[in-house]
Amino acid sequence: MPVRHSFAPILCLVLACAAPLPAPAQDTPAQKTDPAWLTVDQVRTVLRARGYNEIGEVERQGDTYKVSDATRYGEKVPELRIDALTGAPRDAPMLTEGQARILLQERGYTDVEEAGREGEVIHLRARQSDTPVELRVNARTGTVIR
Repeated sequence: MPVRHSFAPILCLVLACAAPLPAPAQDTPAQKTDPAWLTVDQVRTVLRARGYNEIGEVERQGDTYKVSDATRYGEKVPELRIDALTGAPRDAPMLTEGQARILLQERGYTDVEEAGREGEVIHLRARQSDTPVELRVNARTGTVIR
């Protein structure tokens, strides 16, 4: 008896493969946020850790957060722009000598006196537990170097 082949299963398979796939769902603007972006609360935390307080309105604009106003080590700072992924300020003003003095006082140093500035480095003299110390503060980052 001759073998009969049915083409129906093959035809169904060919047609199924040729059918268009459903289009991927379109993201709404709210869904287009990068999951690694910091939240507003995280931005405020990062700023406080960098010496900012009295932080005004924080608003995201693309990959940047805009901070309307803030105070850093006792001095008002103009509008800040913060990287939404890292929390690093973009084009943040360098610390002034007065801000460097307050930074050291907040870290427990006493009798803090300014001793000059060389570019981005502020030289200061202070006391730590009644011991005189000479310190340098990086005006861009706020890093204290003994």
